[in-house]
Amino acid sequence: MAVIYLRLSKRHNELGRNEIILTFRQGSTIYQRCGTEIFILDKPMYWDGKNMVLRGRMMTDELRYHREQKLRLERMCAAVTAAWERTDRKQISSTWLKDVIECFNHPEKFVTLEQEVVKTNVTSVFVTYLNTHKVSENREKHMWSLWRVFRRYEAWRGITFEFETFSHEDLEGFRNFLITEHEYWVRDEKNGKMKCSNRRYKAAFNLVNDECNQLGKKIESRCPEPRSKNTLNNILVRLKTFWLWSMKQGYTERNPFNKFTIESAEYGTPYYISLEERHKLEDAHLEGMMAIQRDIFVFQCCIGCRVGDLYRLTYEDINDGILTYTPNKTKDKNPILAEVPLSKTAKALIEKYYDPERGTLFPFISQQKYNIYIKKIFKEVGLNRKVAVLNPLTRIHEMKPLYEVATSHMARRAFTGELYGLVQDPNLIGSMTGHVEGSKAFARYRKVELNLKQSLIDMLDRE
Repeated sequence: MAVIYLRLSKRHNELGRNEIILTFRQGSTIYQRCGTEIFILDKPMYWDGKNMVLRGRMMTDELRYHREQKLRLERMCAAVTAAWERTDRKQISSTWLKDVIECFNHPEKFVTLEQEVVKTNVTSVFVTYLNTHKVSENREKHMWSLWRVFRRYEAWRGITFEFETFSHEDLEGFRNFLITEHEYWVRDEKNGKMKCSNRRYKAAFNLVNDECNQLGKKIESRCPEPRSKNTLNNILVRLKTFWLWSMKQGYTERNPFNKFTIESAEYGTPYYISLEERHKLEDAHLEGMMAIQRDIFVFQCCIGCRVGDLYRLTYEDINDGILTYTPNKTKDKNPILAEVPLSKTAKALIEKYYDPERGTLFPFISQQKYNIYIKKIFKEVGLNRKVAVLNPLTRIHEMKPLYEVATSHMARRAFTGELYGLVQDPNLIGSMTGHVEGSKAFARYRKVELNLKQSLIDMLDRE
């Protein structure tokens, strides 16, 4: 039985981090070890003596880095195991482990003859694109998700798409597959769990997960759910982005998207809390974690950033009462500097939770739990005004109370909507929110209800 052992090198780099050494052993005949190029701090909160752990509770830059390295290490171990399973035992050389890890860390260096032969294979080039094209962490997740579903479509049809034969008819087939994929799953009446009801699709699903394991990438762990129109369009836009990149790289001159229409995304009128409702939230008597998360939400309403950016903010981002940061969503392609003057409320909250040892502005919990608390807080405070919410599947507006639909992004919408109601200048507001020039998001705020605009005017009378 093959076994993988991990240990920390005694040497450390200029940042004080030690490299993880991977040892692969099979019986008494195979014993190889190699550096992983993964460096971590030799501390109990990151290393338990044999494996990586994550015991830190506050999401700091250091914890975020180690989380990424832990995920990378897990993928590397999966890649080593998969390589062992598909390699002829007679072909195991003394540098086998080193070559496998080198290929994992630097896939661009390993273009084999077989890969050259199938270079027009769409999904193979997609892997090259994902391994060499720099994108944000969130976008990388979306792109790998696209690769998985596109590869499932291939396997389900029993073909391999080539650039020179892939047509707009194939794109239509892919879109139909995206719409109907969830229908291959049914709920088991005995245990209530979802199970695959189609033998051919199940084989395709399992095949793609096996390939993900070989690549050291995340597998599809749950059955696909019904996709909304906007989700479908976003998936197709990502595929088009990859295709245009492939054309620039010389893989093909054909563009099937020329005869294929991707509809524009449709969103309902943005709903958010008014200034009066925000003040009600501020004045409510809450204790413990409810009070902390309420304060964080109010602060987010005061600066209008995305929750991912909020969690990355530090005291170093504040200078002379001005919060300055680069939104993570735009930092890779079109970096935009967001500058937000801090209000008295925002400054008071920063002072309330000031802790230079923490590394972040506030004592954050996970984003998922943050959103759960927001809903609880809204319900506790009595923010139950009904708002029209567009159902993404039926495309029909449904009336729901605020506390059911409240999330961290509502704070960003509140900041943007309130300012847009006072000064309808997208460029001025965008300089504070990080919206790109010409963003379509502001068109939605032109439909803001008159009573919300009145709340903004009333703000002038409040000290």
